Amino acid sequence: MEKINNDLEKLYQMLDRKNIYEHACQVLSFDLETVAPEKGMADINKDLNFFTDIIYKIEKSKEFVSLVKKIKKSEDFDSLNKYDKRLVDLLYRSIERNKNITPEIFNEAMTLFRDAYVIWLEAKKKGSYKEFAPTLEKIYKTSSLLASLEDKKEKNLYNVLFDDFEEKFTCEDLDRFFDELEQGLVPLVKEVKASSYVPRHDFIKRKVPIAKQEEFSRYLLQLNGFDFKRGSLSTTEHPFTSQLSYNDVRVTTHYYEDNFISNMYSIIHEGGHAIFGQNVPKEMFAHRLSEGSLSMGKHESVSRFYENVIGRSREYITLIYPEFKRIFKEEFPDVSLDDLYEGVNYVDFNNTIRTEADELTYSLHILIRYRLERMIMDGKADFSTLNKKWNEMYKKILDVDVENDREGILQDVHWTSGFGYFPTYAMGNALNCIYLNKLKKDMNLSEEILSGHLDNILKWMKKNVFLNAPLLDTKTWIKKMTKEDFSCRAYIDYLTVKFKDLYKIK
Repeated sequence: MEKINNDLEKLYQMLDRKNIYEHACQVLSFDLETVAPEKGMADINKDLNFFTDIIYKIEKSKEFVSLVKKIKKSEDFDSLNKYDKRLVDLLYRSIERNKNITPEIFNEAMTLFRDAYVIWLEAKKKGSYKEFAPTLEKIYKTSSLLASLEDKKEKNLYNVLFDDFEEKFTCEDLDRFFDELEQGLVPLVKEVKASSYVPRHDFIKRKVPIAKQEEFSRYLLQLNGFDFKRGSLSTTEHPFTSQLSYNDVRVTTHYYEDNFISNMYSIIHEGGHAIFGQNVPKEMFAHRLSEGSLSMGKHESVSRFYENVIGRSREYITLIYPEFKRIFKEEFPDVSLDDLYEGVNYVDFNNTIRTEADELTYSLHILIRYRLERMIMDGKADFSTLNKKWNEMYKKILDVDVENDREGILQDVHWTSGFGYFPTYAMGNALNCIYLNKLKKDMNLSEEILSGHLDNILKWMKKNVFLNAPLLDTKTWIKKMTKEDFSCRAYIDYLTVKFKDLYKIK
């Protein structure tokens, strides 16, 4: 045991050095996406390239690789605590998957992805997919190269890409999930669309001063359990949450003067990510387990749990309504509690923007992206006309017309750094509905929300959802927590009950 402990100590020393550079990259990346001036972005990218090169050299060094392999293969490995074992397992897995990717290839990829963000930003402003198409094709080729080097035996490159986000999930799992989702949701959407009842929503586009929206944002974050002593709130083009350390979790949003609902639910969503990060076991950070150990599906399950299951419930709207009326008394004097509840759940059948999508149709936006990503990674995409294919799929699945590329293929930032991320959004919706059923058995959820006891909900989340999240792959995690396998059944049932009630469908 003494030998493996000595090796582990050396490993942690190297990880400490690596984490300093990673922290610098996180700070620079946050600056890049929030306050950096347009002409200063290239300089930040140069610094990021410098630091990522150092990080990559540490990960590729003979000393680092040999230490991880030595510990992993030691006869004393199983005697390590669960956090050290998980850390070494993840490091070993990463080494094996990336052993064929040279620093040169890695740096070229990172440079492409960072430059792509700037190119995408400009193309989106102009609404010109034509300006982004050549870069998107380069991203496909680079992603294919990286995937093929990660796993030379796997012919389905999308399996390799998605496994980076969700260990042990395959395209077979995803195809089944999205096919069942389409079969369950498309008929429900059509039924809701055909309903004669239309919830009141005329007030949604009223102008609301950004200062008031910011005040409401801080109220919502604090109410839900966000700790401002360990976090902050900023603005950006595309809202995100960044966990820089255990005590530094940063939430961003985008304020629209004529769409206060957009910010309201960006805040609740991103706040969900942040609450997850602030409440995972501290041992995760003490044992240098990165955010990657939490997986995107787990993270999205929590953010969408707060955004939709809690945040769009009648009980939550009842709870926040007095503060809503106090802050926005000039803007919404005629909006009743029922109006607000129905308004935030209104299904806009003409919407083409994923981040503005209602709860009912949201995962169908993800379905479209997943099938396009599969087409791209299967080498079947024509990049010069991919925007038209995007528009065709929106018409087929959601029956909406996409008017321009800014609201179509250029709306999301994620393809600037590769593919395989999007399915985790829909998976998150399905996962939280599975553990929602367990939560309802353990407590009276409606009463806890109405009484403002979101702290009791957070305690349950810490014990059930957060505790083992860093230690288990998603399939094992949800099964251990709920005794249920991953599927979309609970999710479809949840949406069916909620929206048939909202739209008064018998």
